[in-house]
Amino acid sequence: MENDLEHDIRHLAYHIWRSAGNEFGQTALDFWVMAERMVIELTADSVRLANTATTAAAETMTAWPTALRALYLYRVRELARCMWAASTEQRECSMDYWLTAEKHLRLLTESAARTASANLDRQAILTRIFEAFSPAAYLEQIRTTAYQLWEIAENQHKAALDFWLAAENKMMESVVSDGISAVFQNTRSTAYA
Repeated sequence: MENDLEHDIRHLAYHIWRSAGNEFGQTALDFWVMAERMVIELTADSVRLANTATTAAAETMTAWPTALRALYLYRVRELARCMWAASTEQRECSMDYWLTAEKHLRLLTESAARTASANLDRQAILTRIFEAFSPAAYLEQIRTTAYQLWEIAENQHKAALDFWLAAENKMMESVVSDGISAVFQNTRSTAYA
């Protein structure tokens, strides 16, 4: 069993044990088994959901024309390279940057598909989005947001990664709630500022 899961199981088992009190005649092993089942079920569900989302995205992408697929993969590679270049930890992290870049662009794609009406040509909209997308400006927007979060934080001694991840989440939430237009307005203003 991996150490991360073991830590989660131990933590959950302890909290179950604390909340149960002395009323139950269960042993520590019983609490461990309950926590283990819960963590394994949650992990399996999250993997199942991730696989479903990846399969749906792959099925959608296979329906795209070759030029659009190539443009999508080019933008993923370009964003991953920008992330890699901006990072201080470049060794053995290239797959992490690729997966993160793919997650960001897949979210943009899904947002564009939601906002496009059935009458409009979705492929044309996606082509315009991928052509207008600037990885450098996008990362600069995340960097600026992370800096703003750091400035307003009460505890500025937290790791920079925490602020970066919070800024990424904020960016992705804005894509989901406001649509892709908010991202492109912000990246244009950041690029020309």
